[in-house]
Amino acid sequence: MVAVGALIVVVPAARTRLAGAGRVLGISPAVTGNARIAMQAPPPPPTLLAGPVTAPADLSLFGWALLDLRTGTMSGSANRETVLNTTESMVKVWLAADYLRRLGSQRPTQQTLSEIALMIEDSNDLMADKYYNLDGGPAAIQRLSTVCKLTHTVPGQSWSYTRMTPADAARYGRCVEDSTAAGPTWTGWLLDTMRHVRGTVQDQTSETRQGGRWGIIDGLPASMVPATAIKNGWTYIYADARWHIDCLAIQRDWVLTVEMQFAGSQTSAGLQRGADVCASVARQLVYAPAV
Repeated sequence: MVAVGALIVVVPAARTRLAGAGRVLGISPAVTGNARIAMQAPPPPPTLLAGPVTAPADLSLFGWALLDLRTGTMSGSANRETVLNTTESMVKVWLAADYLRRLGSQRPTQQTLSEIALMIEDSNDLMADKYYNLDGGPAAIQRLSTVCKLTHTVPGQSWSYTRMTPADAARYGRCVEDSTAAGPTWTGWLLDTMRHVRGTVQDQTSETRQGGRWGIIDGLPASMVPATAIKNGWTYIYADARWHIDCLAIQRDWVLTVEMQFAGSQTSAGLQRGADVCASVARQLVYAPAV
């Protein structure tokens, strides 16, 4: 027998002894001439699986939730159904989805699609204000709870002050992924737009351009990144002198959400700290099957 890479080449004299080993390994040998070649199937791609997660002890608020879209199983921190954080820009995906779904058979103009794309990709606040009002203001957030079957989501004085638990944020992500939020016509477009969120924590240049490509996506293996849709939310709120940060990531098989609050620098250094926590949670949950 000669082993070459992933191939096992068996000469005829040893054929009977190793054929049984192939069955134990779950391999179906392929016959080529006088040699029998067995190919082992490649391992499945990496994914996220529930497991223990640690976070800095000095966070004022911290919670996370992982929803397995294959089984419907929700896991996460013990407070995932109870702790509330303001959503900030994470809710902008809903403002887009609600508007597009309610159009029905009417097609949005190219200007509308461009504005919605800016709201997601650049986290444009002016566009969020516009579509929040077009969606009916607080009524849009009430529809979010009804349409997506959320149990602990509370409207606020504006879209950014919507409060949501990590578990509800994961259900919200599922609602986007399964076409309930935007409807079948626009879900693919919306998820693809979320895959093109751009800008780092340094890119907080104005209310029309704010960098949001950081967090969970930085904790994922490179092979998972292109198919991952994200939308983060972040604001330093002077009323309580804390950063309020939310991270949302959607894949075909799972949704991961992380929420936190903490006191600290009002600069990008403070935002980077929150981004690092989100990345750390994702990194701790990555499961890469052994080769």
